[in-house]
Amino acid sequence: MNRTARGFTLIELLVVVILIGIVAAYAVPSFTQVVASNRVTSTVNGVVGTLNYARSEAVKAGRTVNVRAVDGASWDSGLLVWLDGNANGTFDTAEELRRYEDFDGNMTLASAAALTEIGFRGNGYLTPATAAEFELSVTSPDTPFDRFICVGFSGRVRTAEAACP
Repeated sequence: MNRTARGFTLIELLVVVILIGIVAAYAVPSFTQVVASNRVTSTVNGVVGTLNYARSEAVKAGRTVNVRAVDGASWDSGLLVWLDGNANGTFDTAEELRRYEDFDGNMTLASAAALTEIGFRGNGYLTPATAAEFELSVTSPDTPFDRFICVGFSGRVRTAEAACP
């Protein structure tokens, strides 16, 4: 009778498990970096989309549409898009058009200028006129880079890997 052994020996199994462990040790930190980078990119895209929405609504309405920090103080709280329907210059809850608050707790969103509100006029240009360039930076401790969102006086919204010129 010829008996053939089938399966793996304990040594073979241990070698495979050790190799998987070594590969995982190199892959996991890299994967964490990719996930963090994707979160920053997702946040930047959400903010850019919100700013572009505000600009298009301003052009559509032919009036100034404002974008401000949700809590009125820190951009980390989110972005609030509103149209001053009663022309009193202050935000009322009925004037809200859109809100973007999808921020990861590790990320910060900050303005280079000390502005907590900007607006897009009916022609699409940025207001106040003194803000020739409005910059938001998205930073995360999990990624080695920052992303910048630049809004020029003409109202054009773009992203950059370095501070806005």
